[in-house]
Amino acid sequence: MNVNLAEFKLLGIDVRVHWSFVLILAFGAFLYGSGPAGWLIGGVYGVLTMLLLFASVTLHEYGHALMARRFGIGTHSILLLPIGGVANLERIPEKPGQEIAIVVAGPLVNVVIALLLTPLALLLNGGNHAGILAMNAVNANIQNPGLLNLLIFLISTNLFLALFNLLPAFPLDGGRLLRALLAYVQPYPQATQMAVAVGRLLAVLMAVFGIFTGAIGLLLIAFFVYVGGSAELEAVSSRAVLRRFRAGDALTHNAVTLYTSERLERVTQLIMNSYQTDYPVRDLAGQFVGVLTRQRLVDGLRQFGPEARIVDVMASAASIPRCTPDSDLASVWEMMSRTGSRVVAVEAQNQVLGIITSDDISEVFQVMGAALQAGRRPPSPPASRTETQETQGYV
Repeated sequence: MNVNLAEFKLLGIDVRVHWSFVLILAFGAFLYGSGPAGWLIGGVYGVLTMLLLFASVTLHEYGHALMARRFGIGTHSILLLPIGGVANLERIPEKPGQEIAIVVAGPLVNVVIALLLTPLALLLNGGNHAGILAMNAVNANIQNPGLLNLLIFLISTNLFLALFNLLPAFPLDGGRLLRALLAYVQPYPQATQMAVAVGRLLAVLMAVFGIFTGAIGLLLIAFFVYVGGSAELEAVSSRAVLRRFRAGDALTHNAVTLYTSERLERVTQLIMNSYQTDYPVRDLAGQFVGVLTRQRLVDGLRQFGPEARIVDVMASAASIPRCTPDSDLASVWEMMSRTGSRVVAVEAQNQVLGIITSDDISEVFQVMGAALQAGRRPPSPPASRTETQETQGYV
């Protein structure tokens, strides 16, 4: 099911607009349409203000994404929601200085937008700068559509976006900034834990204030902040655990290998009797030539039937990313995220030793992470399967 209202690509980054974005457009139409301008003109003007506001939000997210690109960190996508935007980066920055630069880039874009629009607003206001951003001037924008009032709205909301995002609470930029500063004096997991604790305290204070003042929007923001902090802590903790283990540790040494000439019927029998769902494929000379993933098996059975040969439905070796046995699992996970592949081949001296799937890495994290948390020596990796996902979202 597609939950996106629209999708487009700009500067090599996918931008996705969630279907619930319609709600914010409807809110803008109602807010302005109920004013003196009337439902037609006011409603259209309200939709325009919301679109321009979220154009500023999108530029804010591009500030994060383009700065991350300078450090070799790609962006999966930018998602626009009624509560704002999220830039999903491929991985967490390696150094605190990199994260500070990425964090600051977003609010800085909003400040630049406000500075660029201010001279035009002053010009339209006859050069009079007194009270141009006063509350009565901003409120006048809500009641009276016009170019000057639209500029005042955009200037004030961009400044608000910059300041609000710098609150020290995950997943807001201020929470990441606090974590990056703390990371100069302590490891990332501990820095994240402290920053999340500060954010949760702030979320509780916002929730209490929202309850006593009837500010429903503040309650939603408090919930967003509290949940976002938990997700960030889990992502950083999983990365710290995976850093401790190598790709060679996650290999299942008794994994079944398939051959190109075999039929899909044999694979269905194997799946019925084992936990393995992704198979390395070799030719008759023993050379690694591809991988038969669970999804390709399902698609092949539907399209060709059980008599089809594995070579006709497998993913070719050229499409499978490679790592060495000494690669840490955090790097392997990031490779999967970057390439969109759930499988990585482990290669040593031009020989593929086996494959690692996202399920294998998840199992290492769950079992060995639990052992580390209990203060015990972690056991050898087992072979059962579950799946997790780690991304870094900048709002």
